[in-house]
Amino acid sequence: MNEKMRVLELLESGKITADDAAKLIEALGHSSLMSQQTRDNVEERVNQFAGEVSKFAKEVGCKMQEFYKDVEPKLKKASQTALEKAAATLDNLACNIGESLEKDCCGEEGCCPGEECDAPKPN
Repeated sequence: MNEKMRVLELLESGKITADDAAKLIEALGHSSLMSQQTRDNVEERVNQFAGEVSKFAKEVGCKMQEFYKDVEPKLKKASQTALEKAAATLDNLACNIGESLEKDCCGEEGCCPGEECDAPKPN
């Protein structure tokens, strides 16, 4: 039910005076006006904030693209170097394991996997 109608019903039933009813109706008018002003103010601030966030996001996006363009070749080079070193380390490890196995098998040092070992195999 509308607040103004409720005030008028209270006046009609004699529960409040005409002066009280006028004051209540005036207060209701001001509160609804203030509420609308408050809503408009909040909406304006939210829209302003959303605009600032959008602007900030665009700026961050542009800076991230610049950063990526600068860092991408460095990351590729670092990845390639790490891959090459890892491959060399694994090759060295495989050779060392192979030498150890060959030494255990034929008693000779210096044989790598895949190489023929001329040493006689122990019985």
